[in-house]
Amino acid sequence: MTQDQGIDDVVDAHAKAILTMDIAKIMDDLMPEPMMKLQEQAGGGTALQINSYEILGHTREGDDYWYDVKYIGPESFTVHARWSEIGGAWKIVDADIAAREES
Repeated sequence: MTQDQGIDDVVDAHAKAILTMDIAKIMDDLMPEPMMKLQEQAGGGTALQINSYEILGHTREGDDYWYDVKYIGPESFTVHARWSEIGGAWKIVDADIAAREES
């Protein structure tokens, strides 16, 4: 397995955790700063209905990866997240809601 395939699997597992609201997994993947940033951008602690997701693509920047994942529901949005390997585990170290759309 290449490094790209490994991070692809991690990002897919994270998106599935968002879909199923696996809070423990979501919290484990996010560093504190991007977690607070995303909560603020998403409107606080409001739960959003998410029906599916689509990994739109990624780019590599040094040892890090930027992924764009679209979460699809009544209010769809795309998250642009930077993943870094920290202590042997991939973590989101920066993230923004890059786009929003009504379905």
